[in-house]
Amino acid sequence: MLTALWQQLSSMKFAVIILLILAIVSVLTLFIGEFYPVTEFGPNWQDYWSQELGWNDWVFNFCLFLELHDPYRAWWYQLLLATLSLSLLACIIERLPMALKAMKVPATRNGIGVKGLQSSASFTTNRTAEEIAAQLPARYRYQQDKSNGETRIAGIRGGLAHLGPIIAHSGLLLLAVGGLFGSWMGFGTRVSGLPGDVVTHPDFGFDVRIDTFKIEYYPLGLGQYVLVDDSFIGRIVSREGNDKFMLETRGPDQKMASMSVESSRLRNKYDIQMDRGNIKDYITEATVLIDSIPVDSFSIEVNHPLRFGGFRFYQTSFDTENPRVSGSIDSAYVQILKLPDNTPVDTVTIQPQIPLTLSDGNQLTLARFLPDFRLTQSGAVSASVELRNPALRMEVSSPDSVLYYQWTFLKNPFQHNLPEAAYSFQVLHIFGFQGRAVYPTILEVKKNPGTSLIWAGFILGTLGMMFAFYFVTSRLWCVIRKREQGDYEVIIGGSAPKNRAIFERCFQRWVKKLEAL
Repeated sequence: MLTALWQQLSSMKFAVIILLILAIVSVLTLFIGEFYPVTEFGPNWQDYWSQELGWNDWVFNFCLFLELHDPYRAWWYQLLLATLSLSLLACIIERLPMALKAMKVPATRNGIGVKGLQSSASFTTNRTAEEIAAQLPARYRYQQDKSNGETRIAGIRGGLAHLGPIIAHSGLLLLAVGGLFGSWMGFGTRVSGLPGDVVTHPDFGFDVRIDTFKIEYYPLGLGQYVLVDDSFIGRIVSREGNDKFMLETRGPDQKMASMSVESSRLRNKYDIQMDRGNIKDYITEATVLIDSIPVDSFSIEVNHPLRFGGFRFYQTSFDTENPRVSGSIDSAYVQILKLPDNTPVDTVTIQPQIPLTLSDGNQLTLARFLPDFRLTQSGAVSASVELRNPALRMEVSSPDSVLYYQWTFLKNPFQHNLPEAAYSFQVLHIFGFQGRAVYPTILEVKKNPGTSLIWAGFILGTLGMMFAFYFVTSRLWCVIRKREQGDYEVIIGGSAPKNRAIFERCFQRWVKKLEAL
């Protein structure tokens, strides 16, 4: 039974079948995400996806058993890699003695044996056996013996070609073992953070502080969608001089029209959702901390990851849903209304954080400004730096405390007045708006302990292919014997398993050279 198992494992056919199965399932796993979550996330994620997908319990549990949420680390994938590794190791052990034997200088032959080779010739000469042996082709490894008054010589060249398949198999073995280590002990996750945040994970052994995150845009160029005069969007179709572009845009009648516009009127950074095609690069400046002490600083860009402690941090994207927005205005033009009947009382220009005295003696303050108001579980935030839904928080306070407040919207007349409010407010215009948005960077973190093995396997596999295809083994035999006439008869022959025509031409050249002696 063990003999049959060994024969099966050491069979190249078996290794090819396992390799083919691995290739097929690796391709199929690329499409798993179309119907099933590829990456697990959060606590109780199984319950979430079970309800989200609406599958029968046995179907979903079967997918969990196969670990389709992370197929490259699934037990069956690791089993395939382990089986392939064992098969390749058995192939190497089985074939290495034969390869080493084939690399040795062959045994010498008698004259009849040499004449029976695919390439052979014979001639007579007055040179001695030693002189003939000295003129045999170089780069061969020779051995000779003398018996019955004749000198027999055997040589081999290109014996490394026999090691080619062994080295290639060794490279494949290292690739399989490296993949197994990566599947078994590998690590992968995604982290995000705003500038100033410290990213940590129990598997890291260190922390990463996000110092800055910036988005670089391409300069104005052909094909870009741009904002014109902060009012409408067009597409650059051609350049007209150094400071003018021809734009394609839709007119009021929805028909396409062309217009020439100065570059000073154009902005290719206007909306993070619409102008992403104009983004050139994402760059995260980060510092590695060990026990809160800075160790080294890195610049993480697309295709330029941070490498530290066996982990690699790749710049993948940024979070457009949770930006840190800072917006400010110089002043606002606000109408004051008397409650409960919303009777206009006054219209004032108010500056942020500078109190204004109302007719009842209380203080009115513009306490907060948000360019794009959105109400979340954590309170009011700005969803973007664009003036999509500008809002002002107006606070009325006494000398002791804040009495009440109201959010008033520039583009929406909606008012929500508290019961204790004596006044209501409506913003009519804002002046001197400035805004800045900082987005959380998203980094993909990977650790693959089998990377060095994979690289070594790739190098060995390449060397093995080179040895197998660029080294050609050829063998040469020669018999030199003295005749009764006093001269010497030379019988020379050789063989090569590949490139026989080339070997034949070389062989004839060697024979002519020896005859010319």
